[in-house]
Amino acid sequence: MKKAALLFVPVLGLASHSPAFASDSGEQKFNLYIGADAQVRRMDFKGGYGDNLLRHNSPQGNGYVGLKFNEYLALEMGYESTVTRNRLTTLTTGDVSAGTPVLAVVSPVIFRSKIKMKGPHVDVVGFYSFYEASPAQLFGSVGVAFIKGTAQRQTVSMANQPASTVRTLSGDKRVMRLAGGLQYMLGDHLGLRGTVGWSDTNRFVISSNDNLPGLRLPEIKPKGTTFYGLGLLWAF
Repeated sequence: MKKAALLFVPVLGLASHSPAFASDSGEQKFNLYIGADAQVRRMDFKGGYGDNLLRHNSPQGNGYVGLKFNEYLALEMGYESTVTRNRLTTLTTGDVSAGTPVLAVVSPVIFRSKIKMKGPHVDVVGFYSFYEASPAQLFGSVGVAFIKGTAQRQTVSMANQPASTVRTLSGDKRVMRLAGGLQYMLGDHLGLRGTVGWSDTNRFVISSNDNLPGLRLPEIKPKGTTFYGLGLLWAF
């Protein structure tokens, strides 16, 4: 979060010395806006590295603050976080669990697993109006997300016998983030925003940090992430 905040500080300083975006009537329009989205995050995983352990869809929230320099350009800083959801799965001989094959001596194995993704993001946003003073605008953004992933894999049973081993995993990475959608102002201050986006989590590895013994350290390897959202914004 500190990295994202440091990127945003110079922009706030620039805004404090910049003229406000004005309407044709000469009245000051908004420079600063805030918003929040309810989103669904879709994240698939590489074979044997989470695809058969974790849920691929998670609700998430995204809050953001934006600084609009003119009618066409803004800078946003936000924070997104998924809702943690458990998944119960049964794996048998030959299946691969977080990078480790399930051996016949322990088959079948029942796992309860969960993952959480969260972190700040900074984006440059461009806007396109359909006509002058249109309440609807298309927007597109490119930016960077500082994502932290944490996962847990609990062994519920092995070879039909109760078990209670818990493996914890974590990782963080800076990734590219792209988004776009439609924004519609209901009045001078309140607006709606629909968003579709993608972040490049293909090279993100979430690995074990618990120092427990094993054939190898468990690893979760996501593929690219897509997200869809709908929310409200308030322009000052």
